[in-house]
Order: sequence, then C-alpha cells, then structure tokens
Amino acid sequence: MIRLVSTRGTGLAATTALFMAAPVAAQQSIGVNASYRGYSFDQGLGAEAAQLFMVPVAVRFPIGSQVSLDVFSAWAEGKVERAGTEFSLSGVVDTRVKASYQATPWALLSVGVSLPTGKASHDSEEAVVAAVLATDLLGFQEATWGTGLAVTTAAATAVQAGSFGIGFAGAYSVRGQFEPQSGSELTYQPGNETRFRIGIDRNFGNSTLTAGGTFMRYSQDQANGLNFFQAGNRLRFDAAYAFRAGAGVWTLYAADLWRENGDVTLGIVDDSGATVSDTTFATASQNLLVGGVAGSIALGAYRFLPQIDFKYQAREEADGRDEGSGWVVGAGGDFPIRLFGAYDFIPRARVLFGSIKDPTGVGRGVTGGEFSGTIRWSF
Repeated sequence: MIRLVSTRGTGLAATTALFMAAPVAAQQSIGVNASYRGYSFDQGLGAEAAQLFMVPVAVRFPIGSQVSLDVFSAWAEGKVERAGTEFSLSGVVDTRVKASYQATPWALLSVGVSLPTGKASHDSEEAVVAAVLATDLLGFQEATWGTGLAVTTAAATAVQAGSFGIGFAGAYSVRGQFEPQSGSELTYQPGNETRFRIGIDRNFGNSTLTAGGTFMRYSQDQANGLNFFQAGNRLRFDAAYAFRAGAGVWTLYAADLWRENGDVTLGIVDDSGATVSDTTFATASQNLLVGGVAGSIALGAYRFLPQIDFKYQAREEADGRDEGSGWVVGAGGDFPIRLFGAYDFIPRARVLFGSIKDPTGVGRGVTGGEFSGTIRWSF
C-alpha cells in the first residue's frame, strides 16, 4: 500500500460547499446513516464484485457562540469477490475530531485530529479489499480503515470585492506512522500535506455562481525511516451554478482533480540484507472529471431531490498504458421526510453503471447500486 487517497465529496457536496468561513451552528446536531454501495464487474478487471456497508455517526457540539466541536466515526465492512473467493475487511474506522473557532464573521480557524481507532495493519486478504475500494472512480466513502494519527490545522477567510466574494483557505496536515502489514515490522510514515485554496462567488439575481481552485502538495512518504514514495502534486478546479426553477433550486456542477506522476524508490539488497543501490520508477498520472445536476421537485407536501452525475477517469502509466481509465454514471435521488416535527429522515437510492479498462486496454462493464438512510436531529 503506497497511498490510498479517498475522493469523498467529489460530487455535489464538495463542489458547492463554500470555502468561505460560515457561522458556527448554535444547535447541537446528530446524524446517523446506514449506507450500502456495491458493484459487479465483467471479467478482466481482477475482481467480480465489490461492496461497502457503512454506519457513520456525526455529532456537532457548539461551545458558546464562536466555537464548535465536530466528531465523526463509523463502522464499515468491505467485501471483494475475486476468482470465486470472497475477501472481507471490517471494523471501526479512524475517528475524526475537529474544533472550529469563528474568529470574525468572515474568518474561521480550525484544528482537526484523526485518531487511530481504525485497523491500519492488514493481512494479505484485507489488503485486497483496501486496494479495490480505494479506486477513485468507484467512489466508495471509505478507502482505508486506519492510517495512523494525523493533525490538521486550517484557516479560512473571505473578503468582498465589488459584487464578488473572494475566499482564501490554507491547511497543513502532519501524519503519524503506522504498520500497514500484519505480522511485519514495517513502519510507514505518510508524507505531510499542504493545501491552498482560492475561490469566488457572485449572485446573479436569483442564481449564484461559485468557482475555485485548490493546490495540494505532499512531502515524501517513508518506509522504515527511508524515503519511499513522493506523491505527485494535485490540482483541483470546481464550479457550481445554482438557480431557481419553479418552486425548487437546481444546481449544475463540475470538478476536475488532476494528479501528476509520483515516484517510488525501492532499495536493492544483497544476500546479507544490506542495501546496495536504489531504483526509482514513476507511478501513473490521473485526471478525474466529475459533472452533474441536482435539483428539487415538489410532490405535494414532500420534495424529491434528483441527482445525475458523470465521472470520467483518465490514467496514464509511465509506459503509456491507460489501465484503470473509465467512466461511471450515477442517477437517483433523496426523499427527505420530517418525522415528529424534529427529526429528518432522508432515504436515498441510485443506480450506477459504466466501464473500466483492463490491463489490455479493453473496456469492461461495471454495474451497481447505492442505498442509504440518514436520520438527523438538532436540539
């Protein structure tokens, strides 16, 4: 395992979320979700099926009018079927705790800690599950169960420039080491992450345009104290246009995440175990494009929130191969229901289909579905 990077939130939530500091919520809120996403694959992709079942819990505690504390954790079970054998990986994931301070109406400071409550050491069967679920194009919520202790500091602010709002944000993550392989003394130290973002938004009558760009850079990962992997820089551009149509609000959105080639350095050892030389090779570059539309349709006293999105992933190995490139379309929606005047129940269902290229460059069919239910309440 070199680096499993989840692209959670590449869809609507991430592309429409304002990078500008938002006021700290004044109410305590709790959300509990049960979700399932599964795929079946045509022959040639190395696996016949993959699925993930998760039960996440998120809690927000306001502390006064300027400080809030957010806590997130989840139990997850992933399964992959390959060559007639089912592999599984389950347990609690890492717990994330974040404290936010609203320094001014337009400036937000935060400190987040990822606590290593998840299982970071995987045996060979569990590693199969982690590798498949980490495929960006498939969009699984949790790519890994545990990646060690991490601390992230962040600051965001915004200013008004005529009719535009301009926002700036920066974050720095320090990551601790962990042991990725069960029964091995190998220690893995993920590289620290630096992230900068700038964006704009503007109102046009009853519509709003939001756009921004994010730059991400990583220091070198280390294995047993030696430099092992240099992740390529990442650039993300996204935009969303929200407008009223009838009695609802609709949003057109798009995002593009580009990752340049990385470098893996492997030591060559002699019979005595001493390193005699190093060899370095490049990892694949990748471009992930997401676009879609989401809206609101009135159905009597209720509303249906439809969403259709398209993902296209282009991968290129150093030798020119494009294994793993492909596309996935998702269609479905949410149906929010207010229960007992204080609880929101949000069922969700989507169908998924697409194609991924195998090692020979031939596209293989992918079909799947997603089902979830969320209960949320404030007090």
